[in-house]
Amino acid sequence: MAAALPAPVQGYFDAVHASQPDALAACFAEDAEVHFPMQELVVGRGKIREFYAGVFVFYARRHDEITAVYQSANGDVATEIHFDGTTGDGKDVTFDAVDVFTVRNNKIQKLRIFYDSAKVLQMLGALPSASR
Repeated sequence: MAAALPAPVQGYFDAVHASQPDALAACFAEDAEVHFPMQELVVGRGKIREFYAGVFVFYARRHDEITAVYQSANGDVATEIHFDGTTGDGKDVTFDAVDVFTVRNNKIQKLRIFYDSAKVLQMLGALPSASR
């Protein structure tokens, strides 16, 4: 059984699944950072809200299945994720990722997301697939 997630991390995943950018933003510290592949650094609760509101539009359907949880002694959390979604224009996207949360004072201070961005670009048709 996976370890219980700290409240702000559980709140983040709940808000992602419910497409609620305000609830998602409330999980972050005012000066939080989100490091998302192929994107500029997103800094500040308001900018994080805006960014995720765009993600929710881009992926008309999305689900992050947490497959593993790792917690440090100081409360930081890493989650292995299986993402399955569909873009607004009907492209199916499936990949595995790792989300690393720095949690301080019951808020997410930093979120770093790692996944194979070339694979995602191929699924979106923005990068040719390597053929053999």
